[in-house]
Amino acid sequence: MSRPFFDDESGSVAAHRRRRADEQRARYLRAQVARSDKFVTSPRRVYELIRSGIRRGTMPHDETLSEQHLIDSLGATRNAVRKALQMLAEDGVVLRARRAGTSVAHDIVSVRDGEVGPRAWAGMPDEGRLTVDTLECRRIGAPAVLQNFIGAEVETVILLEQVGRMGGKPLYLRVGYCITDFEADEFIARIESNHSEYPPIAVAHNRIFGTVYGGSSSVVEAISCQERAAELLDMQVGAPVLLRELITRDVDGNPSELSFTHFRADRVAIIGSSEHQAATPIG
Repeated sequence: MSRPFFDDESGSVAAHRRRRADEQRARYLRAQVARSDKFVTSPRRVYELIRSGIRRGTMPHDETLSEQHLIDSLGATRNAVRKALQMLAEDGVVLRARRAGTSVAHDIVSVRDGEVGPRAWAGMPDEGRLTVDTLECRRIGAPAVLQNFIGAEVETVILLEQVGRMGGKPLYLRVGYCITDFEADEFIARIESNHSEYPPIAVAHNRIFGTVYGGSSSVVEAISCQERAAELLDMQVGAPVLLRELITRDVDGNPSELSFTHFRADRVAIIGSSEHQAATPIG
């Protein structure tokens, strides 16, 4: 029977095994680092980078996506790029053809959190491409659950339903419950006055509600598209959509509108940002 090997420093078999395991782990990590310096091998990570590039406009839809260019610019393997492009094709974001190559099927439109629609006002990337059709605008009684949501007691609200299109393609279906004393005819005229330029929310809020914009709060969920929404958004029933609940308020904190917007998940990205402010010294 052979005697166990004892580490000279610790005098234990367990310590020797731990040292061997640490050495193997270190060799594995060095190999991974050396490999990562050359290639991104995960199709999911390549998918994320390409999709972000499409959303940012660095991969425009009127150009062919070269596999070799993606390999070089992303530092990715050919296999990872091909699998990522296939994933994007299954999402409907790109079109792939054997001889024609791969091209972007449509833009991924950015909608800032708190804004009703895309960045469509003067000087912004989507200027001139957004159109909004009003399907319904009428005054209705305010149900108790709605009053609870907005935290205010109101007898009636104006129900507003709209479809937004970007470049002629359906982008969102929006239903708003608007807290205002304006009659429906005047209210819709105020809304339509914004549809020549689609200004920022602060400007639009002042024009529509006649009060100073104070801010908003929102919740975004992924849900299955229902039948009527699917028809209006040119989607299949059950396809994923982003449902955003948005409450806007005036500068005094009074609610102006509660809205629910169904965004096409394949065409819209909800974006936001936060700014860090340094703490003010005390004393």
